[in-house]
Amino acid sequence: MDDNQQYGTQPYGSPQTVYSPQPQAAPTMPATPGALPPNTVYPQPVPGGDPDDDVPRKLSASAVAGLVLGIIGIIFSFIPIINNVAFILGIIGLVLGIIGLVATKRGGKRRGRGLAIAAVILTVLAMVITLVMQQATGKALDDALGTSSTTSQSASSGAKKDSGDSSSSAAASGAQDTEGDLGKLHVKIVSAAKSGADYNGQPTVLVTYEWTNNTDKNQVFSVATSAKAFQNGKELDMAIYTEAPAGYDSNASLQEIQPGATQQVSVGYVLQDDSPVDVEVSGTLDLSGAKVSHTYQLQ
Repeated sequence: MDDNQQYGTQPYGSPQTVYSPQPQAAPTMPATPGALPPNTVYPQPVPGGDPDDDVPRKLSASAVAGLVLGIIGIIFSFIPIINNVAFILGIIGLVLGIIGLVATKRGGKRRGRGLAIAAVILTVLAMVITLVMQQATGKALDDALGTSSTTSQSASSGAKKDSGDSSSSAAASGAQDTEGDLGKLHVKIVSAAKSGADYNGQPTVLVTYEWTNNTDKNQVFSVATSAKAFQNGKELDMAIYTEAPAGYDSNASLQEIQPGATQQVSVGYVLQDDSPVDVEVSGTLDLSGAKVSHTYQLQ
């Protein structure tokens, strides 16, 4: 046998064979049951994790809608007359915000709890600002027209003392007892009687108005008129009830009525004491100074 063949070498000067490295076989699982191959990394469970956490939760549409309505309500709440729309948006947004809070509670299927909380806060602020701005606007209009409760009372008493001058006094002051016209609106103060306590336990008086829309457009009582109650010369705050008294509808003053329609609206006021209550109604856009008023002795 040749030496080259014996040791597997190539003769001198012959071409060399290049050997490529053989691919290594993939590691096999150990024969021992339950044993893991070396250098194997497996995902570790998160302490306190929920198996459903791997499924992405959708953003609560109610929370987003409530937040948008809250922002719009805050913007509109500073604009007189238009802020009545802000109050309605605030109510709708508050309901949506509460729905969002329920849907995004811990373990729920929706996310966005922070948006729901912000929606509730903004909508409540929008409603509060609207009420404050409406009262401020009413006072500003009264100051501009120069009509105060003292002037109205003195004019009414002068009319009662002198029947001959009653018509001229009423025309000069614009005061009308119990019923009259405010521009193209006809308003009547139907009654004023003690009612149930408000949310804070304070006594209240429930005043009922009846009005007719004689304009050519739909009108809302709280927008078209400024209805107020006074005791001892001071304006009374509007009452907020936890349990509505009989015949009381908080939404009536925000409902539109068509031209020629008549509606009854009840408004609650927080009483200061048992002294007489002076009720006054004027037209928001009526610059003539006309006013319907009456003094009630509470029983």
